[in-house]
Amino acid sequence: MWKKLMCAAALGAAAAGASAQTVWDFSYTGFLNRETNVFDPALRFSGTFAGADDDGNGEIDITELRHFSWDDRLYVDRGGRPCGPSDCELRDFTFDLSRKQLNFSTEWEYADEASRSAGSTVSGWQLTFFGYTQGGGTFASNLLWTPNTRFVITAVPEPASALMLGVGLVAVGALARRRRRG
Repeated sequence: MWKKLMCAAALGAAAAGASAQTVWDFSYTGFLNRETNVFDPALRFSGTFAGADDDGNGEIDITELRHFSWDDRLYVDRGGRPCGPSDCELRDFTFDLSRKQLNFSTEWEYADEASRSAGSTVSGWQLTFFGYTQGGGTFASNLLWTPNTRFVITAVPEPASALMLGVGLVAVGALARRRRRG
């Protein structure tokens, strides 16, 4: 009896681990350039995040993140805020698990002896970039979300979850084979 109960518990744990998808890849495609008033349907920005709904309220907030990257910048990694040679900050973050609705805002800045650049993103509204060089060159860009901006988000199973699913399936197969022989 205990053997069957322990096997059932192990299989349940494997199945729960396999369904716990806590890593997401996301992208937005299609933005309106505020300066030129031209919509670019192929312009794409993407990111990834990982976290868990620790408080059980149906959403992941900034305090529950393990990882967040956006536009090739790593803002959060296991609770730290590594950003490489520039300064950056994830100012706000929520992800509604049932509606798959993502909201975040970021800021970054880079400066050296010859140049300075900065940018910010408020998801669903705009991306802003600006910069200058000592030689006098400047640039600025404001990209706006529109109703035609496409949002795609996909859950990515963690490798350990896939491994646990495999272990669970092997265990089920072994039990079935054992029952047929016994």
